Amino acid sequence: MSISETGRLVLGRQFQQPDRRSCGAAVAVIAEALGNDHYARRLLAGGDEEFGSEVIGMHRRITGLIDVSGNVQAPWSRAVGTPPWALARQLGRGSRRHRVVPARLRPGAAWAAMNTGLARGLVVPAYVGDRWAPRHVVLALEQGEDAVRMYEPSSGRVVQVPREEWIEGRLRLARWSQAWLVLNVPRRSARHNRA
Repeated sequence: MSISETGRLVLGRQFQQPDRRSCGAAVAVIAEALGNDHYARRLLAGGDEEFGSEVIGMHRRITGLIDVSGNVQAPWSRAVGTPPWALARQLGRGSRRHRVVPARLRPGAAWAAMNTGLARGLVVPAYVGDRWAPRHVVLALEQGEDAVRMYEPSSGRVVQVPREEWIEGRLRLARWSQAWLVLNVPRRSARHNRA
């Protein structure tokens, strides 16, 4: 994805997730802002308060009984974060066409899939955690030379993630070190948007 000037301003504001459970929703809000200049300008004008409100609302929608396109989805407790299938539907505007690439046992394949999505102009959510479970969602934004730039919602910063750290399970994303999965989600038209 070619990030617009407005999108770069949003990333430069270092918008942080408002609570410990809303990393996936913060990723969805940032992804929407990067693809929608009107929405991005609204976030910039409203600052941290507007961003926090949007993230809480997004978290409620993503974990609700109805997905972004109005279809019923499996219920999910907001207390445990954001389910990958619901985040994929939100980013894909209700499409069920997405690819989940496990990274825990095959980090090289997940790295390649993430870079393929980035090369196609997509932003790519990734779930990271400890060795036992996925605990946090980040957003891959741009490819670099053997590294990927990612939005990390707990700090609100854009960080460089070297391929070597991804492969070897030495990530420094919040307090999480292990890659768990990557979501490649095709974008659909904005007319289906409920953000």
